[in-house]
Amino acid sequence: MATDTAAAPAKKRTRAPSKRPQASSVEAAIQAAVAAAEGLPRPPAHVKMRPGDWPFWDGIVRARARDEWTGPHLVVAAQLARCQHDIENESALLDGEKTVTSNCRGTPVVNPRVMVLEQFARREMALMRSLAIAGRAVVDPRKLEATRKLQRRADEAQDAIAGEDDDDFLAK
Repeated sequence: MATDTAAAPAKKRTRAPSKRPQASSVEAAIQAAVAAAEGLPRPPAHVKMRPGDWPFWDGIVRARARDEWTGPHLVVAAQLARCQHDIENESALLDGEKTVTSNCRGTPVVNPRVMVLEQFARREMALMRSLAIAGRAVVDPRKLEATRKLQRRADEAQDAIAGEDDDDFLAK
């Protein structure tokens, strides 16, 4: 049985077409402007948000371009916003207490609130990793950063437009 020892020519790998336009393209700039005009993504209706969670939500959803958010991502983002709000609340309470307290026998012990904060911090980091908004991203970080920078510029332009509208309204 003779085998052909000559190597077959290697096939050139081709990439599948990307669904997202390059961040430097006009199409990407238009998409970012449209997304900015639509406003920030909102959590799914079945996710409960408390009033104090919203400032954290806004910061979290601005960390990614609008078209990167899916339903499951928005659920995790809401959980992260709640967690960050809880961290702030517990931190404020700890500020009024000591990190080392005494138990009923007078023995110095770590304030239990410190351990609660540590648990929240671990949860926060896990949620941030899940959303790829902390640490090393799964995709090329240069492409993500370019897309996110474009989205921030579009957001700033939208905020400026909204601010001008408010100024015009107040002047009338």
